[in-house]
Amino acid sequence: MTTVTEGSEKMVLEKTAACIISKALQAIRQHGWCSLVLAGGNSPRKLYRKLAEGLPYELIEPDCRDTRTGNDTTVRLPWEKIMLFWGDERCVPLNHPDSNFRMAQESLLNYTEIPENNIFCMPHVTSGFADAALRYETTLKHFFQSHHSSWPSDNLWPAFDIILLGMGNDGHTASLFPDDTPALEEKHRWVTDVHAKNGSPPGHRLTLTLPLINNAASVLFYVTGEKKTALARQIISGGQNTVPAARINPKHGDLQWFLG
Repeated sequence: MTTVTEGSEKMVLEKTAACIISKALQAIRQHGWCSLVLAGGNSPRKLYRKLAEGLPYELIEPDCRDTRTGNDTTVRLPWEKIMLFWGDERCVPLNHPDSNFRMAQESLLNYTEIPENNIFCMPHVTSGFADAALRYETTLKHFFQSHHSSWPSDNLWPAFDIILLGMGNDGHTASLFPDDTPALEEKHRWVTDVHAKNGSPPGHRLTLTLPLINNAASVLFYVTGEKKTALARQIISGGQNTVPAARINPKHGDLQWFLG
C-alpha cells in the first residue's frame, strides 16, 4: 500500500515524525523493540531533532497515546527500545562533516539517552570498502539472529520495522545511484560498497541493497525541496520509473511518501 502526504515543510515534518513515532510504538508493542533505519544527507536534520523532542500526543496515532507519563502532553520514543541502523554511509572518518553518522549524532543522538549498544552505525573507513560492507552485513545478520527467533526461515531477507529514505535530485536513494547497475541489480548481498562518482560529494559509500530495503515492514520517503518533490510526484504517478527511488516497492510492507 502506498500513501502520500503533501503540504508545507512544517506540516510534513510533523506528519513524518508522527508516523515514525506511531509505527515505532506499534512495533514495540508487538515484539518489544523497534528497528529503525536512518537516512543520511542534510534533509533529515530537523526531522531528527523533532524525533528527539517528541510530539504533542494529539498528533500520534490514538492507540499509541498511552505511552505518556503523568500529565506530560508530549509523546517521546522509548529510546532504550529503539535499535538504530543506517541506510548508507559515506566512506569518510567518523567525525568528518560528510559523515551520515555525525549528522545523526549532532541532530538526534546528542539529544536522547539511547543506549550505546542500540546504535549500529556503518563502519567508517577510507579504504577496504568491500570488507566494510561485508562487516556491516555480518552485524545485521547477528542482530536479526539474536532478536528474531523465526529468522532465518523461508524468507532469507529480514524485515526492518521502519526504513527512512531520502531522495536526491537525480532520483538516487540511500546510496543507490542511477546507472550503477551492479548495486541496483544486487540480489544476494544485504550491504554493498559503491563508488558514487556523481554523488555529493563524490566518493566511496556503503549502502543497503534493494532486496533488503524492499523487505521492510514500512518504508518512508521524506522529500523536501521543489525539484525533488516534483520528481517524487512523477515517480508516484508512474511517469518516472527508471530512477532508483522508483524501485522502492516493499514486498510485504507499506510505502509512504512525505513531500514538503
